[in-house]
Amino acid sequence: MKPLAKHFVILLAFAFIVGGAQAQESAIAFDGDFYKKASEDFDSAVQVVEYLPQRESVSNWTRKITLRHYPHLTDARAAGALLDAAVKQDSANTAEKSVARGDEALVSYLHHPGGAKLMEYRVLHYAVSPEVKGLVTYEYTYRFTPDPKLSASEQIPRERQRWLGAFANSRWPLPATFLKKN
Repeated sequence: MKPLAKHFVILLAFAFIVGGAQAQESAIAFDGDFYKKASEDFDSAVQVVEYLPQRESVSNWTRKITLRHYPHLTDARAAGALLDAAVKQDSANTAEKSVARGDEALVSYLHHPGGAKLMEYRVLHYAVSPEVKGLVTYEYTYRFTPDPKLSASEQIPRERQRWLGAFANSRWPLPATFLKKN
């Protein structure tokens, strides 16, 4: 290899390594797709970072991953139970599953607001993270157009078991903004 070409290859490899480290902060992988950071919102009660598939936008999406950090909450099971109770009381939701495991909770449900043309299947995993004080939630939302011939429970996508399994073990790197606020 010529010296100039060798230096170019080394420079290209370095750029790839540095670029990959930066991309890890702004993108995460789930279910065979990469999600890019789409929005952030922070206040004293909750910090939120949303990720969308590469081809989707904040105004037009079908799948979304949301990471939330609640610095003042400490009990994942209690937070999951509160969400589960709220889901069951709201007529716009169809509860599907609520599981408490150790100091974690997993809640999934179908959100179908009256008159809406879209439905959302949501899976939330509440967990205590060793990286930050408080609770972290990992949420996956799948938005779709419902079939009027099917019941609410029949609308839940077939992929839900795979998503539930993946979310039960989800531990994506927390955004640096979560870690800075700690």
